[in-house]
Amino acid sequence: MSNEMVSQKYLDVKRFEVENSGVTASTTRPTETELHDDVDSVLDIWKRELPDLDLATEGIVERIQKIASRINRVMDETLAAYDLNKGEWRLLGALRRHGPPYRRSPGQLADEMGLSSGAMTNRLDRMETAGLIRRQRDTHDRRAIEVELTDAGWQAWQTTTGTQATKEALIASALDSVEKDDLNRLLRRLLVSLERSGGPAPHHHGDLDG
Repeated sequence: MSNEMVSQKYLDVKRFEVENSGVTASTTRPTETELHDDVDSVLDIWKRELPDLDLATEGIVERIQKIASRINRVMDETLAAYDLNKGEWRLLGALRRHGPPYRRSPGQLADEMGLSSGAMTNRLDRMETAGLIRRQRDTHDRRAIEVELTDAGWQAWQTTTGTQATKEALIASALDSVEKDDLNRLLRRLLVSLERSGGPAPHHHGDLDG
């Protein structure tokens, strides 16, 4: 199947997935004085019980965690619909990210994804059986092996990523374009500060299965 045909199928499937998902855009926007979430309720308690606690910082951290948890749950639902897990999806994305002919060595993929060679071999075995990737001899070094994205793997990544992107756009629809830019600017500042200070690196939960 050509990539053009795959793209059209991806658009059709994406539309079906979003229309039948539990993610819907809000039709009305509450005013700031009307907004009150679960975090506010918890912070009201901590304000009484822990008067020295920095409630503003606590609110930021709690809300980021709750939003991330919801997005991860939606992602799990998207991938489950196509019999993928996050580790497999990330590997497909790693191949896709490097462009045609969508090939990398097992060692390069293991380094990118932070996996041991044994864990990478197990994952490649499962994905090759599923027809998502193929292993073949390196055209420049017959002793080496390359991992290549198949048409089925290309389609699986394209469809799941497009479906998830549309769901995430609905999640973010509570903000207008200016608010999204402002939020991105603030989150970027937080992330850069963490990275420069040597804070804990994110853990890829999808890699637990090897």
